[in-house]
Amino acid sequence: MTAAVPGESLGTAPRDGRTLDLRLLDPAVHTDTVWELARARDLAALGREETTREWIAGRLRAPGADPMRDARLCLGPGGAVVGAAWVSRTSGVAGWVVELVLGPRATEADGRGLLDFAVTRCLEGLGGPDGAEPATLSCFTSEGEHTTRAALRDHGFGSPRGYDRMSVTLDGTPTPVPAVPGAVVRPLREEADLRAFHRAKNQAYAAEEAGKEEDSYEAWSRWYRSDPGVDPEQCALLELDGRVAGFVNITDRMLDSRGVAYVRQLGIDPSVRGRGLGAVLLGWALGEARRRGRTGMVLTVDQENVRARALYRRLGWRVESRWDDVRRIVVAPRGGHG
Repeated sequence: MTAAVPGESLGTAPRDGRTLDLRLLDPAVHTDTVWELARARDLAALGREETTREWIAGRLRAPGADPMRDARLCLGPGGAVVGAAWVSRTSGVAGWVVELVLGPRATEADGRGLLDFAVTRCLEGLGGPDGAEPATLSCFTSEGEHTTRAALRDHGFGSPRGYDRMSVTLDGTPTPVPAVPGAVVRPLREEADLRAFHRAKNQAYAAEEAGKEEDSYEAWSRWYRSDPGVDPEQCALLELDGRVAGFVNITDRMLDSRGVAYVRQLGIDPSVRGRGLGAVLLGWALGEARRRGRTGMVLTVDQENVRARALYRRLGWRVESRWDDVRRIVVAPRGGHG
């Protein structure tokens, strides 16, 4: 693992008998360091590499991100980097998100110290004239990240919402997908298509999916264009009788690590669900991934989305890991952040 990081220590309060050594995270210098941590975490928790360097670099340079303010590295007793964390706001996602990356040598105390920092940054970012506006801070973690999950529990994160990471291989005969009369899938080609995609996204699930909210086209397009691995040619609109009724967003965020395409978003207009349109849209995405030589496809689905999970299983997808989105409410004291 990486040796000591130069720079002045930004140590926090003592944890388990020692003061944690937190340092500034500079993407120009430390992207590879964070990627090494994430790779080691993936191997320990999932048994495979999943996170790519491109994904780490993209998230640290996302619209509105200021890693020197919103991110920290944690050094262990020997001076090696053992963990990292950064907080952000994402278009279309309610509240704040903390990405907590703990390597195999990190302790629960390291995790709690990084979460101390994340909560502090969240408090500093709260609005309202009296500083009392609450905010949700969430963290997405796999079932195998035991140290991370223990640190989150100890820090008051709870109310987990479960997700399944599902995958399908593309080395066999594809499962036939029945055609739906009047349904046509077409990739995004121009600005008007992006605008239609954004409207369909908000209409399909922004208000009903956990932690999501409607956003403006301007805010969304900045995030969409900066999403690691994004490729409009792999994203598509589904039209039913000439009207946009669904969308799919495929990225290459796992191409370098697993050789697969990743389903970032998929949705169908609530007014036309139950007619086989999701299968049509997903069938197009699978065919496009085969054409591009991908070895498989991966997605993450809310465990409460029974209809979607049944569709994926019917098309040959299998659960490969379990994840939780855990959250806590952060409230600044009246009269200041204290």
